[in-house]
Amino acid sequence: MLNLIACEWLKWRNSRMLWLVLLGALLPGALGFFIQLNNSGAFEWKGLFENNLFILTMLMCPSLFALLGGYLFAREFQERTVNNLLTGPHSRNQVLIAKFIIAVPVLFSVILLSFLLTFGTGFLFTSEMPTLSVMTTIIGKYGLLFILEYALLPIAAAVALLWRSYIPAMGLGVFAVVSELTIMQSRFIMYYPWSVPLNLVTNMSPAHNTTSIGVTTMLIAFVVPLLFIGLYFRRADVHSG
Repeated sequence: MLNLIACEWLKWRNSRMLWLVLLGALLPGALGFFIQLNNSGAFEWKGLFENNLFILTMLMCPSLFALLGGYLFAREFQERTVNNLLTGPHSRNQVLIAKFIIAVPVLFSVILLSFLLTFGTGFLFTSEMPTLSVMTTIIGKYGLLFILEYALLPIAAAVALLWRSYIPAMGLGVFAVVSELTIMQSRFIMYYPWSVPLNLVTNMSPAHNTTSIGVTTMLIAFVVPLLFIGLYFRRADVHSG
Protein backbone atom coordinates (compact mmCIF):
# COMPACT_ATOMS: atom_id res chain seq x y z
CA MET A 1 0.00 0.00 0.00
CA LEU A 2 2.84 2.40 0.82
CA ASN A 3 4.41 1.66 -2.55
CA LEU A 4 1.12 2.50 -4.24
CA ILE A 5 0.85 5.80 -2.36
CA ALA A 6 4.45 6.64 -3.22
CA CYS A 7 3.77 5.85 -6.88
CA GLU A 8 0.68 8.08 -6.93
CA TRP A 9 2.68 10.86 -5.30
CA LEU A 10 5.47 10.62 -7.87
CA LYS A 11 2.94 10.75 -10.70
CA TRP A 12 1.41 13.86 -9.18
CA ARG A 13 4.73 15.55 -8.47
CA ASN A 14 5.82 15.09 -12.07
CA SER A 15 2.56 16.38 -13.56
CA ARG A 16 1.88 19.79 -15.05
CA MET A 17 -0.99 20.27 -12.61
CA LEU A 18 1.52 21.07 -9.89
CA TRP A 19 1.66 24.64 -11.17
CA LEU A 20 -2.07 25.02 -10.57
CA VAL A 21 -1.45 24.59 -6.85
CA LEU A 22 0.83 27.63 -6.89
CA LEU A 23 -1.58 29.58 -9.06
CA GLY A 24 -4.50 28.65 -6.83
CA ALA A 25 -2.68 30.08 -3.82
CA LEU A 26 -1.28 33.13 -5.61
CA LEU A 27 -4.47 34.51 -7.17
CA PRO A 28 -6.54 34.82 -3.95
CA GLY A 29 -3.52 36.33 -2.20
CA ALA A 30 -3.04 38.88 -4.98
CA LEU A 31 -6.74 39.78 -5.03
CA GLY A 32 -6.71 40.19 -1.26
CA PHE A 33 -3.68 42.47 -1.53
CA PHE A 34 -5.38 44.79 -4.03
CA ILE A 35 -8.59 44.84 -1.98
CA GLN A 36 -6.61 45.87 1.08
CA LEU A 37 -4.61 48.39 -0.96
CA ASN A 38 -7.83 50.16 -1.96
CA ASN A 39 -9.29 49.99 1.54
CA SER A 40 -9.37 53.47 3.06
CA GLY A 41 -10.02 52.16 6.56
CA ALA A 42 -7.50 51.12 9.20
CA PHE A 43 -5.65 47.86 8.55
CA GLU A 44 -6.96 44.80 10.37
CA TRP A 45 -5.38 41.37 10.23
CA LYS A 46 -8.78 39.74 10.63
CA GLY A 47 -10.17 41.60 7.62
CA LEU A 48 -7.20 40.64 5.44
CA PHE A 49 -7.54 36.94 6.25
CA GLU A 50 -11.33 37.00 5.88
CA ASN A 51 -11.03 38.51 2.40
CA ASN A 52 -8.69 35.67 1.47
CA LEU A 53 -11.05 33.08 2.93
CA PHE A 54 -13.99 34.58 1.05
CA ILE A 55 -12.15 34.45 -2.29
CA LEU A 56 -10.96 30.89 -1.67
CA THR A 57 -14.37 29.65 -0.58
CA MET A 58 -16.46 31.36 -3.23
CA LEU A 59 -14.24 31.20 -6.31
CA MET A 60 -10.97 29.31 -6.12
CA CYS A 61 -11.63 26.12 -4.16
CA PRO A 62 -14.84 24.97 -5.92
CA SER A 63 -13.32 25.34 -9.38
CA LEU A 64 -9.70 24.41 -8.74
CA PHE A 65 -10.35 21.49 -6.39
CA ALA A 66 -12.82 19.96 -8.86
CA LEU A 67 -10.16 20.14 -11.58
CA LEU A 68 -7.37 18.76 -9.39
CA GLY A 69 -9.60 16.00 -8.02
CA GLY A 70 -10.81 15.06 -11.47
CA TYR A 71 -7.24 14.90 -12.73
CA LEU A 72 -6.12 12.69 -9.84
CA PHE A 73 -8.83 10.14 -10.50
CA ALA A 74 -9.09 10.18 -14.30
CA ARG A 75 -5.49 10.73 -15.34
CA GLU A 76 -4.83 7.09 -16.21
CA PHE A 77 -7.91 6.93 -18.43
CA GLN A 78 -6.83 9.96 -20.44
CA GLU A 79 -3.22 8.83 -20.70
CA ARG A 80 -4.35 5.28 -21.58
CA THR A 81 -2.38 3.71 -18.75
CA VAL A 82 -5.38 2.48 -16.76
CA ASN A 83 -4.71 -1.11 -17.88
CA ASN A 84 -1.47 -1.14 -15.91
CA LEU A 85 -3.18 0.42 -12.91
CA LEU A 86 -6.15 -1.95 -12.70
CA THR A 87 -4.27 -5.16 -13.50
CA GLY A 88 -1.46 -4.53 -11.02
CA PRO A 89 -0.89 -6.31 -7.70
CA HIS A 90 -3.06 -3.88 -5.74
CA SER A 91 -6.82 -4.10 -5.39
CA ARG A 92 -9.01 -1.42 -6.91
CA ASN A 93 -10.12 -0.29 -3.47
CA GLN A 94 -6.49 0.26 -2.54
CA VAL A 95 -6.01 2.34 -5.68
CA LEU A 96 -8.95 4.54 -4.71
CA ILE A 97 -7.72 4.89 -1.13
CA ALA A 98 -4.26 5.89 -2.36
CA LYS A 99 -5.75 8.58 -4.57
CA PHE A 100 -7.86 9.99 -1.74
CA ILE A 101 -4.78 10.02 0.50
CA ILE A 102 -2.70 11.88 -2.10
CA ALA A 103 -5.54 14.39 -2.49
CA VAL A 104 -5.02 15.49 1.14
CA PRO A 105 -1.59 17.15 0.70
CA VAL A 106 -2.48 18.33 -2.81
CA LEU A 107 -5.59 20.24 -1.75
CA PHE A 108 -4.23 21.27 1.63
CA SER A 109 -1.15 22.82 0.03
CA VAL A 110 -3.35 25.30 -1.87
CA ILE A 111 -4.97 26.51 1.34
CA LEU A 112 -1.73 26.49 3.33
CA LEU A 113 0.20 28.45 0.70
CA SER A 114 -2.62 30.96 0.40
CA PHE A 115 -2.63 31.42 4.17
CA LEU A 116 1.15 31.93 4.28
CA LEU A 117 1.04 34.36 1.36
CA THR A 118 -1.71 36.37 3.05
CA PHE A 119 0.23 36.37 6.31
CA GLY A 120 3.30 37.71 4.52
CA THR A 121 1.22 40.30 2.66
CA GLY A 122 -0.01 41.71 5.94
CA PHE A 123 3.46 42.98 6.82
CA LEU A 124 3.32 45.25 3.77
CA PHE A 125 0.63 47.18 5.64
CA THR A 126 1.72 46.87 9.26
CA SER A 127 4.69 45.87 11.39
CA GLU A 128 2.52 44.46 14.17
CA MET A 129 1.90 40.76 14.59
CA PRO A 130 -1.71 39.54 14.66
CA THR A 131 -3.03 38.71 18.11
CA LEU A 132 -3.21 35.11 19.32
CA SER A 133 -7.00 35.35 19.38
CA VAL A 134 -7.15 36.40 15.73
CA MET A 135 -4.68 33.70 14.64
CA THR A 136 -6.52 30.97 16.53
CA THR A 137 -9.85 31.94 14.97
CA ILE A 138 -8.44 32.32 11.47
CA ILE A 139 -6.46 29.06 11.52
CA GLY A 140 -9.63 27.29 12.65
CA LYS A 141 -11.50 28.74 9.67
CA TYR A 142 -8.80 27.65 7.23
CA GLY A 143 -8.93 24.16 8.72
CA LEU A 144 -12.72 24.09 8.44
CA LEU A 145 -12.49 25.26 4.84
CA PHE A 146 -10.16 22.39 3.98
CA ILE A 147 -12.42 19.78 5.59
CA LEU A 148 -15.54 21.09 3.84
CA GLU A 149 -13.89 21.38 0.43
CA TYR A 150 -12.31 17.93 0.77
CA ALA A 151 -15.80 16.56 1.44
CA LEU A 152 -16.76 17.68 -2.07
CA LEU A 153 -13.93 15.71 -3.68
CA PRO A 154 -15.94 12.49 -4.28
CA ILE A 155 -18.39 14.43 -6.47
CA ALA A 156 -15.61 15.62 -8.79
CA ALA A 157 -14.01 12.17 -8.70
CA ALA A 158 -17.30 10.48 -9.62
CA VAL A 159 -17.83 12.82 -12.57
CA ALA A 160 -14.25 12.29 -13.78
CA LEU A 161 -14.44 8.50 -13.49
CA LEU A 162 -17.86 8.29 -15.12
CA TRP A 163 -16.67 10.21 -18.19
CA ARG A 164 -13.08 8.95 -17.86
CA SER A 165 -11.74 12.48 -18.22
CA TYR A 166 -10.98 15.41 -15.92
CA ILE A 167 -12.55 17.89 -18.39
CA PRO A 168 -16.12 17.24 -17.14
CA ALA A 169 -14.85 17.70 -13.58
CA MET A 170 -13.48 21.09 -14.61
CA GLY A 171 -16.91 21.93 -16.04
CA LEU A 172 -18.45 20.85 -12.75
CA GLY A 173 -16.20 23.31 -10.92
CA VAL A 174 -17.25 26.18 -13.17
CA PHE A 175 -20.90 25.23 -12.73
CA ALA A 176 -20.43 25.09 -8.96
CA VAL A 177 -19.07 28.65 -8.86
CA VAL A 178 -21.80 30.08 -11.12
CA SER A 179 -24.64 28.32 -9.31
CA GLU A 180 -23.18 29.17 -5.92
CA LEU A 181 -23.33 32.90 -6.73
CA THR A 182 -27.09 32.56 -7.11
CA ILE A 183 -27.91 30.14 -4.31
CA MET A 184 -25.79 31.92 -1.68
CA GLN A 185 -28.33 34.76 -1.74
CA SER A 186 -31.27 32.47 -1.05
CA ARG A 187 -32.62 30.55 1.92
CA PHE A 188 -31.31 27.33 0.36
CA ILE A 189 -27.69 28.24 1.03
CA MET A 190 -27.28 25.42 3.58
CA TYR A 191 -28.87 22.82 1.31
CA TYR A 192 -26.43 23.24 -1.57
CA PRO A 193 -23.03 21.54 -1.06
CA TRP A 194 -20.93 24.26 -2.70
CA SER A 195 -22.52 27.12 -0.77
CA VAL A 196 -22.39 25.43 2.65
CA PRO A 197 -18.64 26.14 3.10
CA LEU A 198 -19.25 29.79 2.24
CA ASN A 199 -21.76 30.17 5.05
CA LEU A 200 -20.00 28.04 7.65
CA VAL A 201 -16.60 29.65 7.05
CA THR A 202 -17.51 33.28 6.31
CA ASN A 203 -21.01 33.47 7.82
CA MET A 204 -22.32 34.85 4.53
CA SER A 205 -25.96 34.51 5.56
CA PRO A 206 -26.24 34.55 9.38
CA ALA A 207 -30.02 34.14 9.29
CA HIS A 208 -29.68 30.77 7.55
CA ASN A 209 -26.46 29.56 9.17
CA THR A 210 -27.74 26.33 10.69
CA THR A 211 -24.77 24.07 11.38
CA SER A 212 -26.77 20.84 11.62
CA ILE A 213 -28.28 21.33 8.16
CA GLY A 214 -24.91 22.22 6.68
CA VAL A 215 -23.19 19.19 8.19
CA THR A 216 -25.97 16.89 6.96
CA THR A 217 -25.69 18.35 3.45
CA MET A 218 -21.93 17.84 3.38
CA LEU A 219 -22.16 14.28 4.72
CA ILE A 220 -24.61 13.36 1.97
CA ALA A 221 -22.41 15.07 -0.62
CA PHE A 222 -19.43 13.04 0.60
CA VAL A 223 -20.92 9.61 1.27
CA VAL A 224 -23.27 9.13 -1.71
CA PRO A 225 -20.70 9.76 -4.49
CA LEU A 226 -18.08 7.88 -2.46
CA LEU A 227 -20.28 4.77 -2.49
CA PHE A 228 -20.89 5.24 -6.20
CA ILE A 229 -17.15 5.49 -6.87
CA GLY A 230 -16.47 2.31 -4.92
CA LEU A 231 -19.08 0.33 -6.85
CA TYR A 232 -18.28 1.79 -10.26
CA PHE A 233 -14.51 1.50 -10.01
CA ARG A 234 -14.68 -2.12 -8.85
CA ARG A 235 -16.76 -3.04 -11.90
CA ALA A 236 -14.96 -0.85 -14.43
CA ASP A 237 -13.30 -2.71 -17.29
CA VAL A 238 -9.64 -2.24 -18.11
CA HIS A 239 -10.27 -0.69 -21.50
CA SER A 240 -8.28 2.55 -21.67
CA GLY A 241 -10.34 4.35 -24.27
